[in-house]
Amino acid sequence: MISPRDRAQHTNSPARPLLIFSICSAWALISLHPIWKYLSHPKAAAATLLGLLFIALGMYWLDRLNRSQRQISTGWILLLFLVLTAAFTVLYPISVKHTLNRGSDREDALRVELSAVRDHQYPYNARTFLGNPPTPLPGAMLLAAPFFALGHTAWQNLLWYALFFLFAIQLFRYRATALFFLAVFLLFAPANLSDFTSGGDYLTNFFYIAIAISLFLYSLDRPFPLALAAALFLGLTLSSRILYLFLLPPLLVLAQQRTTRLRLSILSAFTLAACAAITLPIFTPHPLTRLLLQLSQNSAKLRYLPAALHPQLTLTLLAFAVACISFFVRMDLPRLFLLFSISSFVILAPPVLTLGLHSGMLPSELSYLAVTVLSFSLWALSQYERTTLAIPRRLNSIQTGEMDLLGI
Repeated sequence: MISPRDRAQHTNSPARPLLIFSICSAWALISLHPIWKYLSHPKAAAATLLGLLFIALGMYWLDRLNRSQRQISTGWILLLFLVLTAAFTVLYPISVKHTLNRGSDREDALRVELSAVRDHQYPYNARTFLGNPPTPLPGAMLLAAPFFALGHTAWQNLLWYALFFLFAIQLFRYRATALFFLAVFLLFAPANLSDFTSGGDYLTNFFYIAIAISLFLYSLDRPFPLALAAALFLGLTLSSRILYLFLLPPLLVLAQQRTTRLRLSILSAFTLAACAAITLPIFTPHPLTRLLLQLSQNSAKLRYLPAALHPQLTLTLLAFAVACISFFVRMDLPRLFLLFSISSFVILAPPVLTLGLHSGMLPSELSYLAVTVLSFSLWALSQYERTTLAIPRRLNSIQTGEMDLLGI
């Protein structure tokens, strides 16, 4: 029997309200701007309060459902994906016409790059319809190429979103937690929904990186050809954006806990070789010079930070130091996402905040923190599940002990 004291400690755990507050704050960080942009102030305030109330009550309901040890039907998750697919079907053709506003040029960045490659031109000399230089690296281009051949790179979002749904089901212990995460941060987060329905690849990059990491870890104790294929796929996805290289230190520590050093060294070498083989050739005849020049395009966003601090180098080293905390803690997959969320925040937050404040467009700039929010929320909801499981685990141990006493 569970004592009232144990139940009270479970219910009143200080981590639980903090986790609820953090999930609400994460949603608000990337959702407030679209809400307040398109609604009148009274309606925006009401929508914001309803959204925060929905999340808080949803987490209370999630706790009660998970404590009952019942799994919801996968049909609910399938229904959510069908709703997102319907939204994409309706809104994507509208976004392509740019009739409501100038829209996003993230899909166009991939399109102009792949068009240039098809015409045997250097892809990073092209410009999007907004006049911006494209930023996706060769890995993102290669993964989008089959969909470009079919007519629209945006169609890749449907594939990677579907696979990320499967990833979320596997990451969380309960399907209800996966459903809650996917609904709150994909369907009911306007900025993320807009990126999906406009064909942007910003979130899609994160999704296939998360999938690649999961496959890599799963393959570590499987036959070597499968592990090698997973390592090569991981190298391909790492070539999508430079930001994801900060995943490597915690990933190596986590992988080292699951396999031998020799096997890990071989697979890591193949991963890095695949990443280099995909990335460097497109920058020939001067691959390193051109690559560094391409990566330095974002340095303009640091212009409002004190130059004496050498922000590009300082922020990179600080983010790498955060990633290296993994060498001193016991790692698991949720903690990997926590460390990446902090590293990405270190890299992205200073330019987002300073550029946003100087341009007067801070709320809209916060959408660049979507990857940080998603990564952090994966960890936070995993922790929330663990607090939920405290009482059931204790009950199971008590029941097991009673069965042992009865000789069962």
